[in-house]
Amino acid sequence: MSAALPSLDALYRAELKAVYAFLWRLGARESEMEDLAHDVFVTAARRLSTFDASRPARPWLLGIAFRVFSDARKKLRPTEDVSEAQEDTRPGPDDSVARRQAQRILMRALAPLPEERRVAFVLHELEGLSVNEVSEVMEAPAPTTYSRLKLAREEVAQALQRFHLEETRKGGAR
Repeated sequence: MSAALPSLDALYRAELKAVYAFLWRLGARESEMEDLAHDVFVTAARRLSTFDASRPARPWLLGIAFRVFSDARKKLRPTEDVSEAQEDTRPGPDDSVARRQAQRILMRALAPLPEERRVAFVLHELEGLSVNEVSEVMEAPAPTTYSRLKLAREEVAQALQRFHLEETRKGGAR
C-alpha cells in the first residue's frame, strides 16, 4: 500500500524554514530569498505527482531548491557577485552573538567552494542528509559525492585555519 501524497500546503508549512535555511547556506542573498523559495514550491507543486510519498519530503524539496538556486546562479550577469558578504537572514530567533559569528565564519569558508562541493557539504554536514540522499538530490553517483565531501571538508578546514590564524595575528598586533 503506497502512502498518500502530502498536500502542497502541508509541505509548505512543514518545510519553508528548512528551504530558507538551505538557500541561505548555499549563498542566496537576502534580496532573492523570497523569490527562490517561491520558485521551489511552485516547482514542487508541478512535480508533486512524481514525489514518492513513502520517502521523506525534505530531501526531495532540498533537491528542488538546489536546482532552483543553481539555475538562478547561471542566469546572473557576470558582474553580479555571488559571494558577497551576507547578513544572517535565517528564519528563527537566534540572539547568540557567538553563534551568529560562527555562522558568518562558516559562510566565508563555504563561499569560495565550487557549487557542487558547497552543496554536498551543506546537505550532508548541515542538513543531515545521508550520502545516498545527497547523491540522489545532486543526481550524482555516491563515489562522486564522497569525493566532493572529502574535498569540501578539507577546503573548509583550511579556510577555518586561515581565519583562526588571521584572528590570532590581529589579537597579537594590538
